[in-house]
Amino acid sequence: MKRLLIVLCSLLTAVQMMAAEKPRVIVMTDGEVDDRCSMVRFLLYTNNVEVKAIIETNSCFQRQGWSSDPWLEHEMDAYEQVYDNLKIHDRNYPTPAYLRSVCYVGDEDPAHVVVDGNAPARLPGEEPVINPDQWADTPGSDRIVEVLLDNDPRPVYIQAWGGGNTVAKAFQKLRAEHAGDYDRAIRKAVVYNIWYQDGAGAYIEKYHPQATMLVQYHFSGTWDYGTLIYTDDFVSKYLHNGKNALGALYTQPMISEGDSPAFLYALGNGLRAHEHPTYGGWGGRFYKVEKMENVWRDTGNGDIRQWMEAALHDFQARLEWCITPDHAHANHHPKITLATPEDISVRSGETVTISADISDDDPLDVDRLWEQRRALFEQAGLTKESFARDIDRHVQRFSTSWSQDVQAGAYPSYVNLKPQQSSLSFTAPRVSEPQTIHILLEVTDRGFPSLTSYQRYIVTVNP
Repeated sequence: MKRLLIVLCSLLTAVQMMAAEKPRVIVMTDGEVDDRCSMVRFLLYTNNVEVKAIIETNSCFQRQGWSSDPWLEHEMDAYEQVYDNLKIHDRNYPTPAYLRSVCYVGDEDPAHVVVDGNAPARLPGEEPVINPDQWADTPGSDRIVEVLLDNDPRPVYIQAWGGGNTVAKAFQKLRAEHAGDYDRAIRKAVVYNIWYQDGAGAYIEKYHPQATMLVQYHFSGTWDYGTLIYTDDFVSKYLHNGKNALGALYTQPMISEGDSPAFLYALGNGLRAHEHPTYGGWGGRFYKVEKMENVWRDTGNGDIRQWMEAALHDFQARLEWCITPDHAHANHHPKITLATPEDISVRSGETVTISADISDDDPLDVDRLWEQRRALFEQAGLTKESFARDIDRHVQRFSTSWSQDVQAGAYPSYVNLKPQQSSLSFTAPRVSEPQTIHILLEVTDRGFPSLTSYQRYIVTVNP
C-alpha cells in the first residue's frame, strides 16, 4: 500500500508539473510603432509564457525592418530597470539577461517581400509567390529550426507580428536538412499571423501544410491604431506618468497594439485558448478554412472584445507592479486551485460536479472601497469606522461566474447549470457519441484594478 501511495503521489506530481508548464513562444516583430507598444505589454507577460526567441524581421509595411534602430535594446534596458519590482510580484519573470540572450535578427531583405504593392496578401489559399530555397539563413531562422528540433514535444507558438518570411525559411531548411525529423518538428509549429504581411503565408500553406496557421484579421477594429481612442487617459496615468521606465517607451498616446492578440492567444491564463483554435480567449477564436488541412481564420471582433476590459485591468496591474516595491501595496490575481480535474469524463445522465478552491491573499483597501460605494454604505447606516471593523461582512473579496462555452464544445446545446460560488453541477445530457462540454470559471477580485483569473474545464460526455 505504501508503494502504491508513492506511485500515485508521483503521478499526481507529474500531472501538476505538466499543467504548470508555460506555453513556448517565439515572437517575430517588424519594429513598427504598434509593435513597440505591443512589446511593452508582452514583456510584462513573460512570466506567463516561456520565451524561446524574439526575432526582428520586416514586412510589406516595414520593408527594411528596424534592427538598425536600438528600439528593442532600449525596451530590454527599461525592463531591467523595473525587473526587481516585477520579481517581488511574481518570481516567474525571466531575467533581463535571459531575454537579451534570446533576441535575434531574422529576414529583413526587402527583395523577399513579394506582395501586391504595399497590400499584404490577406486571404488564405493564394498561390505562393516566394521560394526561400536560395535565401540565406539568418540567426532568426536558425533559432526557429533549433527550437523545433528539440526533444520537447510541446507546441511552439510562433507569432508573426510583421512578416513571416523568417519562419518560411526555417521551415524550408528544416525539411531540406533535417528530413528525418521534419514531420515531428513541423507539427509542433503554430504560427499566429497578424495578416499575411509578406508571401510567407501562402508558401507555408502549400509546402508545409502540417504546420498550424492562424490568420487574424480582427486585430483591426479592436487593438489597432485609432480604435481605442478613449484610452489616452489610461496611457497618461499608467504608462506616461514619469515613474515607469518601461511604460515611458510606449510610443502611442492611446492604446495602439495591433499585434497584441498574437501573444494574448498564447498566454497560460487558465482559458487554455492556445490548446485549440476553437477554444477562444484573449487572442480571439478561430474556425477552420475549408479544404485546407491546418489553416484557421478568426471569427470576428466579438471574440476579442469580450475580454478587452479584463485585459486592460490586467495590464494596469502589471504596470503598477513595475513601480511598486512592496507586494502588499499592489493588486494580484485571485488564486484558483483545482479541486476537480480540468478534464473529466462522465456518462449521460450522471450528475456532474465541478469545484475549485478560490482564495485572494491581498489585503482589502478599506479607503478605496469606502469611497467607491460610500453613498450606499451610509444609506445602510454604516460609518467608515464600522465598515472597516467588519469589512469582510460588507464586501466580498471576490465574485465568481460560471458559464458554458457552447462555441468551444462539441455538444451543441446549453445544459442547465446550477452554480454556487466555488462549485457547479449539472446533469450530463444524453448523447449518441462522445461530446465535449466546456465550462468556464471566472473569478474577479475587489482590488484596484480588479483582476480576473480563469479556469476552463472540459467535460467529455460518453453515451
